[in-house]
Amino acid sequence: MRALDQKLLRDLVGLKAQVFTIALVVACGIASYVTLHSAYDSLIYSRDAYYEHNRFPDAFAHLERAPKPLAKRLALLPGVASVETRIQEVALVPVKDLDRAATGILVSIPDEGTSQLSKLHLTRGRLPDEKRSDEIVVLDAFAEAHQFALGDSLDVIVNSSLRKFRIVGVAMSPEFVMTMPPGGMSYDPKRAAVLWLRERVLASAFQLEGAFNDAQFNLEPGIDPKVALQGIDRVLKPYGGLGAVAREKQASNYMLSGELTQLESMATVVPAIFLFVAAFLLNVVLSRLITLQRSQIATLKAVGYDDRAIGLHYLELVSVVVVLGALGGVALGAWLGDAMTQMYTGQYFRFPDPEYRLEARVVVFSLAVSLVSALIGAGSSVWAVARLPPAEAMRPP
Repeated sequence: MRALDQKLLRDLVGLKAQVFTIALVVACGIASYVTLHSAYDSLIYSRDAYYEHNRFPDAFAHLERAPKPLAKRLALLPGVASVETRIQEVALVPVKDLDRAATGILVSIPDEGTSQLSKLHLTRGRLPDEKRSDEIVVLDAFAEAHQFALGDSLDVIVNSSLRKFRIVGVAMSPEFVMTMPPGGMSYDPKRAAVLWLRERVLASAFQLEGAFNDAQFNLEPGIDPKVALQGIDRVLKPYGGLGAVAREKQASNYMLSGELTQLESMATVVPAIFLFVAAFLLNVVLSRLITLQRSQIATLKAVGYDDRAIGLHYLELVSVVVVLGALGGVALGAWLGDAMTQMYTGQYFRFPDPEYRLEARVVVFSLAVSLVSALIGAGSSVWAVARLPPAEAMRPP
């Protein structure tokens, strides 16, 4: 074993308290980076897979009332690949454990089969029977918040009339990953109900037979959404169109994107704080160590070790400390990232099949950043060692 390697081991043992402290700070920084970035990547992947599999639309439009044949005209608009019309209304849902009724969104599904856009993902039960008018499917977040079970009765004030429905299914929808009451400003699954009924039932309740008041659109790839939205607005304006919106402005997706953007920002800021502290501690400890080892440095230079070899020795010391902390941080970050992904998808973002993913680029980048930050912190001290003449090093500090 080389003399410098033996010295490295002695220094690590002699500085074990400082080594542990700095490695712990580095581990915290790397763990926070891996946790937040892997959770962010996992949520983005789960969201995109969910949107694609369940055909989340590219555009939405709400209006007062239009005849169903208008859908054919909408489908021929430039940039529109497909269109699906439906009925969507607001209702009140009295629930025993709330001081006031929850606000519900009533959404129609075709009288036969199911929707082709914003497809439902049933977590329990089935769709309403095509021949019955008293069966509904409830959004899973609302059902979970109030502990509803299949077969439970639910009172709903539909167009000023109190009606009793039976819950036959619980479902997720890409349109309602995050829910808030109409007009609300925050996520509130207890007060935001989404109920799906057969179209004929909803049309009868609101006198919308043969008509629709809501439409969803898939756009052709590469089309400028503004062009398609302008065409949709022109067609729907005579029917009380309220203005078509792109996917980016759809309420649930807009709120979800905002939450993910905040998570991405945290993934940059929080690790940077820890790594800055680690770089500062390394600079302090290494400066103190070099001051105490001035005579050893002078002796090494006197017996033939060049500046490069001695500088690399201290860089190796820094690298060992950082790598120990970084490896522990990656392992801890992977565990915490999985837990954070489960927390988000269990409490806030309703995805049917969330998948945790730790990308290799996250691990490699975290290790690289930790080493670079450590080398920056130790750079001035190592440079001072390289430029220290042997005679000067022999002087007492």
